[in-house]
Amino acid sequence: MKHRIRPTCFARILSILLCILLTAGLCACGKSDAPKETSPSAQTQPTQTSQDILAKSRAQKYFTEDEAAATEQQKKVRADFDAYLEKSFTENARTAGLLNIHFMMRRPEDYGVTEQNSLFGALTAVGTDASSEIARKELAEFSYNDLSRRQQLVYDILNFYLFAEADMAPYAYYQEPLSTSSGLHSLIPIYFAEYTFTRVQDVEDYLTLMNSLPAFFDEVIAYEQKRADLGIFMSKEALDVVIDQARAILNSEVDDFYLNETFADMLGSVNGLTETDIADYKQRHRSALENSFFPAYDRLISALDGMRSSCKDIGGAVNLPDGQAYIEAFCRSYLATDQSLGKIKAAIESANNSLHTKLQALASLNPDAASKAMSYKQPSTDPAGIVAHLIDFYADRFPSLGECTYKIHYVPKGMEGSVSPAFFIIPALDDYKNNNKIYINNGSVGNNGLFTTLAHEGYPGHMLQGTYYAATKPYPIRSLLTFLPYSEGWATYVEHLSFEAIDDLDSTTKKLLDINSRMSLNALALVDLGLNYEGWTYKEYTDYMAINFNLKTGTDAEQLQQIYLAMTSAPFTYLPYAFGSLEVERIITEQSDLLGSKELYQIHDAFINIGPAPLHVVEKYMKAILAP
Repeated sequence: MKHRIRPTCFARILSILLCILLTAGLCACGKSDAPKETSPSAQTQPTQTSQDILAKSRAQKYFTEDEAAATEQQKKVRADFDAYLEKSFTENARTAGLLNIHFMMRRPEDYGVTEQNSLFGALTAVGTDASSEIARKELAEFSYNDLSRRQQLVYDILNFYLFAEADMAPYAYYQEPLSTSSGLHSLIPIYFAEYTFTRVQDVEDYLTLMNSLPAFFDEVIAYEQKRADLGIFMSKEALDVVIDQARAILNSEVDDFYLNETFADMLGSVNGLTETDIADYKQRHRSALENSFFPAYDRLISALDGMRSSCKDIGGAVNLPDGQAYIEAFCRSYLATDQSLGKIKAAIESANNSLHTKLQALASLNPDAASKAMSYKQPSTDPAGIVAHLIDFYADRFPSLGECTYKIHYVPKGMEGSVSPAFFIIPALDDYKNNNKIYINNGSVGNNGLFTTLAHEGYPGHMLQGTYYAATKPYPIRSLLTFLPYSEGWATYVEHLSFEAIDDLDSTTKKLLDINSRMSLNALALVDLGLNYEGWTYKEYTDYMAINFNLKTGTDAEQLQQIYLAMTSAPFTYLPYAFGSLEVERIITEQSDLLGSKELYQIHDAFINIGPAPLHVVEKYMKAILAP
């Protein structure tokens, strides 16, 4: 019997926005030097290997101990399921685009991916109801009880995913790839800067992608024209921001463009290149910039400017045609939960009310600590030292990085105003021990927030997530599915936790800083829900911001507009962080209450060992793994 998932059923995997994890935040203008690394002191000799770490993992034992004692019937079903997952992966990977696949795997041919149907992937990838139904039926043909535990986890993930994606079929053009906060136009240069060369073929692929950028931007233009035809094109204010961001990328001469430097640096990683080869590649790269990259952005800017008459200030997502149904479907897929937005909003409000009570109590008991928290500036002079400190501080509560290495970079000059405050690039499945990179946007993070940002993006946040999970050798198909409440919920959970790791602060001040950070995030999530779920008017929005963030229309009009555009062009961006962290903390706290705080290492280990999944699925397996 043949089992396969149609490529059209995996809607989220085709967006190139999923190759990196971005922190939620508002971008600000600023200046920075060209990309640079931190001190090599960030690299330390590992005391443990990945195998050592997995050997003491209760979760790893849970997922492997049932594999040896399978019956003949189970062996057959499991072998068929493995073949099904492999075939599904290769079929879907072929449609994901060369750019995506390069970031997922350094040698895709080792995973059976030997050809690509596109270079950048498709912009519209929502499957039809019929194709989703076929895929669900194919999955249901497998006997769940005969699968291994590791296979049952994949089954549970796919089963939820396929049902959630089916509801998105009518809304193929509702998402905005050119959002004002980390839109496609802003991310493309980062992809080229971080492409990573390990062989000559990578260099050729890079140049092919760059030379094909005009054709890809033509697809983006056609997509935006379709949105205009549907009456859901971006507002004039958002259009102006997007065009300004695209122009900023071109704000240099071809010979001075920073991708020349990153390209030359990457060539140094390719063995066997002669000086003549390197000179030839540099010339081909310059030609690609001059004849393809820069003209592609010029064409995009011109086309968008020509669509100005189609601009429409729709406001929040609920105001889109069939908006209520759309946001329910989108959030089931995007948040990977059956909880309603109303329930999520109530949970966030309840959390903030509780936090406010704690904040008042602490401040009244220790007014000096409250004053200190108000003026406190986080350590910021040594990013590598901060990460090293976090690794040491949490050695008994989180798995280590093992032999994995990392580097910290700053966002290139000219891009600080168009990308998120920080991000971590997910390591390739077959290269997770190397090339782990954290980017910091000095224009947004500044000098107050770097410590907790590095906990979020680095350790024990996304970098630990990515390297540890890859070390478990998961089924490759799981790399095609991203569940932001899982990844961002965890990273936000440890970010809040990390205030305790800041030296030279008393415990009360640390608690106040933690509470304030949580409340601020929750309040932004409530603004997000207010605009996109409840349909606030601009005045309702500014009234809320005046009360909760002291931002006034008279003095802070530009910042208010920036936040408004970011939230309405990319709806519900804050929910994976706020909702996700609330759920992650609830799950971990419940297990800690049952097992005791001494088991925090195994609790945390179980969470990241399970890997990206809907949080209710994660909770199910954590209970099984940690059961007495």
